[in-house]
Amino acid sequence: MSTAASAPIQDDEVERATQRIVIKLFKYRFVISFLLAFALGVFFLWDPVPWKLAWIGCVLLFLLGVSILEYRRVRRIVPGPLTVQLNLLVMMLAQAAMVYITGGIESPLLPVFLPMAYAAGHLLPTLARILPILAAGLGLLVFFALASLHGLVPRAAPAFFELGAGFGDMPVYVWTKAGVLTLLMAVNGVISHTVRRALQGQVHESLAVRQATVDELHQRNRELLSATRTLAHELKNPLASIQGLAQLLARGAEPGSKLDERLEVMQREIARMGEVLEGFRTFTRPLSGLNLVRVDLQSLAREVVRLHEGLAARQGIEQEVEAEPAWIECDPRKIRQALINLVQNALEAAPRGGRVVVRVGPWATGTGPSGARLEVQDSGAGLTPAVRAHLFEPGFTTKPEGSGIGLVVARSIAAQHGGTLRLEDAASGGGLAVLQLPARPAVQEGEPA
Repeated sequence: MSTAASAPIQDDEVERATQRIVIKLFKYRFVISFLLAFALGVFFLWDPVPWKLAWIGCVLLFLLGVSILEYRRVRRIVPGPLTVQLNLLVMMLAQAAMVYITGGIESPLLPVFLPMAYAAGHLLPTLARILPILAAGLGLLVFFALASLHGLVPRAAPAFFELGAGFGDMPVYVWTKAGVLTLLMAVNGVISHTVRRALQGQVHESLAVRQATVDELHQRNRELLSATRTLAHELKNPLASIQGLAQLLARGAEPGSKLDERLEVMQREIARMGEVLEGFRTFTRPLSGLNLVRVDLQSLAREVVRLHEGLAARQGIEQEVEAEPAWIECDPRKIRQALINLVQNALEAAPRGGRVVVRVGPWATGTGPSGARLEVQDSGAGLTPAVRAHLFEPGFTTKPEGSGIGLVVARSIAAQHGGTLRLEDAASGGGLAVLQLPARPAVQEGEPA
């Protein structure tokens, strides 16, 4: 993956993280709404002044209405920093309403502005976004101080606090409290923003290093694949010449002689080398685009099983097909190749006198059919822990004459179709290969995994 290709992925991650943050802010607003409802009940019982009850009720309805509307909007669109900023301001205003109704500058709830300053510094990306939140907090503190000293609004301290005349008429107390809280808000916002920037710097540096490593490995992988493809191609031509010479020599050898036996072994080994080279060429060749047609996998599976009747008969293995119609859009040539690889593996894993079963049917999810499912089960020994640890590793094989490429190619074909391939132990014994394919591929191009 290139750096340019990774940028949209990182942007998507940032957008999803912002959306999660906004949804959490909504949850906190609902908590504040619950506290307002609790305060409404308390005032109704112990300080039932009509205008106070109306104040709390209006603030509660406003907060609930804004929260519901914003929540529905954010579920439809991706929120940005402005949305986070506005939501923090709404929460600060709701907290200010609770502060006012519980005493203003004398309220024990006045320090609730400090967590809001910390949240602004931590959640917003720039100081330009943070300063309006801090300015709003400062403005509210100044308003509460002036309101207390000059009687700008009615005194709302609840009677059950028993504050008496209170301290609201003492300028030194009022401005000291407002100044200390303003200083703490600024420190909270700056510290949390500094910590955020430091953590972001470390994360970006780590991502840059990781991306550089990934790009280097990707380039190295492409170079190795190109070299392997070139090597396989260069070896194929002389191997074909050697095979032709061996066939010419075999024509002049006396049947049943030592020379005839040796030439037969040579031709067999040459053919095996050709199969290994062709497997590597298939593996290192980038997957071409899909030629999609509507295919009944039941017919395709029966065709593949018929193709292996001779091999199964020589090994004394019974083949069986359990299939029902399963129509999907796929590239039949590639799916046929993947299924051939799976059936050949099953025939090689099953013992003489054993059985290989190919099952085909719709692949259903909780919402209904969504594709097709192919299973190839053998009656062999199943997967040992050593084999399970190296599944789908290129070149790994337990067969004396295997190349370790067939399963890798089959999985690459499945992935190109937007499907999956997995190997597991069958419940009744033996190995089980499960190929799941969607009704229509979501991916049409790719490279071998």
